[in-house]
Amino acid sequence: MSEWPYALLDIDEDADERTIKRAYARLLKTTRPDEDPAGFQRLHEAYQEALALQREQVLEVAAEDAHITLPSLEVTASDATSHVPLHRGHPGARPDEPAPPRLDEAALREELIAHAGGDLPSAFRHYLEHHPALYGLDVKHRIGQAIFESIAYEEIQVRPGTMAVLADFFGFTPPEWVERRQHVLQAVSTENTDAFDEDRPLTIRQLKRAFGWPLALALACVPGFAFRAARLSRRLTAEYGGDVPGLDGRQQAFFERLADPFHAGPWRWATVVLTAAFATLAIAGLCAVSDLAPERQQRMMGLTFVAVAGMLCIWHAMRALWALRERPATMHSPAIALMPVWLAVAGLLVAWWVTQLPPLAFLLVLPAALLYFRQFFDALRFAIGTSWLVRALPMADDLPSPWLLALAGSAIGMTICDWAYARRHRISIAAAVGNRWTTIASFAVFVGLGIAGLAIRYG
Repeated sequence: MSEWPYALLDIDEDADERTIKRAYARLLKTTRPDEDPAGFQRLHEAYQEALALQREQVLEVAAEDAHITLPSLEVTASDATSHVPLHRGHPGARPDEPAPPRLDEAALREELIAHAGGDLPSAFRHYLEHHPALYGLDVKHRIGQAIFESIAYEEIQVRPGTMAVLADFFGFTPPEWVERRQHVLQAVSTENTDAFDEDRPLTIRQLKRAFGWPLALALACVPGFAFRAARLSRRLTAEYGGDVPGLDGRQQAFFERLADPFHAGPWRWATVVLTAAFATLAIAGLCAVSDLAPERQQRMMGLTFVAVAGMLCIWHAMRALWALRERPATMHSPAIALMPVWLAVAGLLVAWWVTQLPPLAFLLVLPAALLYFRQFFDALRFAIGTSWLVRALPMADDLPSPWLLALAGSAIGMTICDWAYARRHRISIAAAVGNRWTTIASFAVFVGLGIAGLAIRYG
């Protein structure tokens, strides 16, 4: 006899069916399929094996009892017909009477599950209450447990009302994670994801559709679609506890990559180029119905492509910088925490040494400066103070654009003050937004550099 299922269930080898089921139910509380799939599979196999061994023991005992020879009794012919052995426990049953058919519990379970998926809750309740096979308490208990196991582990979907009918009729209380899984399956099948903060059916439809890069790439160019799809995918997966049936894994992976602020793969640049191309085609259509000269049309189309592509690059750079600021560990690494400073300095160096490409300098400085749009007034004071000082210097005409210097000054001042505050209080740099150190420093720079600029100019 195999002993491993009894050892895993922590029961004796002569345990009855009731003891086996109780041990299985007890261990299910600590071995959940969404937390330990391999452990749950092993536990379920031990449970099935223990039930099979126990039933074999019962059949063996029954077979041995059937072969016991009783003492021979002399009966008269007249008594022969009155001492006919009873058949299958039915009093007064004759041997020639047909045996009652054995209940096929597996077929009954499939029948009930089919009705649970198709009937309305009220009709399903009436069906259960009037099903003759469910009058017996033992059968009712076993069938109920089998149905709830199927719903929990075989991805069978039922309506919330039907689940309540099952729980009430069979006397089971489904675990919370089973209800969450049913909620997810219902949202995917009905394409109604309002409960998951997504009210547009197109998002869930795209996640369910088989992956095709032309359509997925086109939808990724729609502003915000990739982030909504990735957010919905994460919410559904977390609520279900694993891969959600009905969702395409490649679709999920595609939008997850595009929503990652640090992703710099080919799909990221493909969306930038394609979005800029769409915007250029729109401008080309407007130019086609206007009286602009061909040279001006081509110039406008080129500027549109460069401007849209540049703004998208700035936006993605800002997202990456902001994500870095949200990490608590970033404050311990000056090379990463002061990234806006390095970008601003690089932009100034490009403006100083490569004067033929001023847009490149702004492309480096703008992400660092726009990162602080929520701290507008503090950043503005740093920018104005830097601008006053630059304009007062004798070599002002040889310096880069005052606007570029003002943006770089705000990025450098804000980054250094926020980083110092975050390190002092051991918080993320994003949590340091609006701190008093930065505000005081911005006033000091605004007043101090303003006075220094006046002194240099008129002193």
